[in-house]
Amino acid sequence: MRSTRRAEAALVVALSLAACTDPHTRPQRMGAGLAGPRRGGTFRFAMDGDVGTADPALTADVTAMLVTRMLHECLVDYSATGTAEVIPALAERWEVAPDGRTYTFHLRPTARFGNGREVTSRDFVYAWERMLNPRRLPSPGAENYRLIEGFEDFREGRDAHLRGLATPDARTLVVHLSAPDRTFLHALALRFAAVVPREVVEAVGDARFGTDGVGAGPFLVDAWEPGFRIALRRNPYYWNAPKPYVDRVIFEVSIARHLQFMRFLAGELELAHNYSLSTADYLWIRRQPAWRPYVTTTPVPTVAGFMMNTEMRPFDNVHVRRAAAFAIDREALCRARNYRIQPAWGLFPPASPGHRDDLPNAQRFDLDAARREMRAAGYPNGYPDEVELWIGEGESGLVYGQLIQADLARIGLRMRIKQASGSVYYASLGRPHTVAMGFTGWQMDYPDPANFIEPSFHSRSIQPENSANHAFYRNAEFDRLVDQGRVEPDAARRIAIYQQAEQILLRDAPWAFIYNAVELTAVQPYVKDWSLHPVWNYYPGDLWLDLPTRAFQAARRDLARALGPLARLATPGVAP
Repeated sequence: MRSTRRAEAALVVALSLAACTDPHTRPQRMGAGLAGPRRGGTFRFAMDGDVGTADPALTADVTAMLVTRMLHECLVDYSATGTAEVIPALAERWEVAPDGRTYTFHLRPTARFGNGREVTSRDFVYAWERMLNPRRLPSPGAENYRLIEGFEDFREGRDAHLRGLATPDARTLVVHLSAPDRTFLHALALRFAAVVPREVVEAVGDARFGTDGVGAGPFLVDAWEPGFRIALRRNPYYWNAPKPYVDRVIFEVSIARHLQFMRFLAGELELAHNYSLSTADYLWIRRQPAWRPYVTTTPVPTVAGFMMNTEMRPFDNVHVRRAAAFAIDREALCRARNYRIQPAWGLFPPASPGHRDDLPNAQRFDLDAARREMRAAGYPNGYPDEVELWIGEGESGLVYGQLIQADLARIGLRMRIKQASGSVYYASLGRPHTVAMGFTGWQMDYPDPANFIEPSFHSRSIQPENSANHAFYRNAEFDRLVDQGRVEPDAARRIAIYQQAEQILLRDAPWAFIYNAVELTAVQPYVKDWSLHPVWNYYPGDLWLDLPTRAFQAARRDLARALGPLARLATPGVAP
């Protein structure tokens, strides 16, 4: 059935393109011109990767997180203002004890799951114990909650329940910490901590809950067709009415970038983004005057690079890892991508806490240093065996892989590219002794250096499955500093601690840091109140559609005639 649907979709795309003589240098439709948010319509967008699960306990990659955020809700959330400020969600308010170790959350009376049942404090206890139980689920987010009292005893099976959680009544949840945690509220906004309904999980089972489950988020699953599309409908019981404004979201997966962009220009998708734009498309749309008002470019607090598995040859040798980090020409990579990305010399992106422009021991391109490190590793004439270089599906992954392959060949590291689908790729990255070197990255969950440094590099993030520490990196001094930073009350001192930990990373080189992202998004003219969310990226829960739409060109000419001489300023690309 799935292959048939793909064939039908491809035929529709091919026919629409064949029938089209318009080069789409301007949008096809614009809005009705209504004021203020209106409910209704379908928001459609696509990705070139697939989504394996939207189980909040298991979701770690960016693509799956888009769906997980639409289906599930937490006690608190992030503001969409660009600051990633923590704001109330299912908890209408909370209090923190003077010693910073006890949090008391009060649930909204309107908090309900998508099946209509009231959300209670016991639901949070069930969801968190499910997520934190390694014998049930290998959650990559578990370490964010390690300071909840009784965490280790529960994880090791010594206690049947997490003793740091208490439920005085159905609408009150009390959380006791073993030490003050300066990132705790942020951790509660991560979808790992989302509430789930016990009766639904137990009815469908853990394996199916990620695709057939019900949450308390703004949308519900209408249809999940693996490798094809995920259709969502508005949750009528969502606490934050009247949001979401759109009735439906269609998220198509495994769609090649060039097809995504063609369909966007033809008016079949509402959003185009970095994962639907080839370099040629990126340059083209930036040059089109009629599209200019609907295109936005935003720096994204993301760091991307190539992880090197410290448990696998040859990267169990620190000198080989350092050699690889020195051998990569980051400026050349950025040129190849037409500066859609910016070079990264260390862990913390620009504008994030902990970033330094004058970073000591930065990972800069230095072939002489790279060759010295290869000699120190015992490979003056290069490593004798070929090494697998894993990359994800899609055009950009292949571009990065080929450029890195060429860079490393200059120092005697012969890499064999292995490309894998998104779900296989991320599962493999998180499995020990599987991926020697692979493309990876981290996008900010919250504006604190702990979020960049702890999940990807602390030894506690190593697990038998779904390990968030893809390099399987261990360093006791590094771990001590990161643990100290989490509880340090002085803000300046915390930053200094994390910067010291970053220096250890640069010395040990479990990653070759490569770039920081710049995101370009384009929307149809009738998509209103759209912005790139600072955490959730392409989140459609706040936008609305100005319906019914009108033919773009006719509407622009009417406006141009009404404006007279000002038309060229107000309506680029349309003559008055």
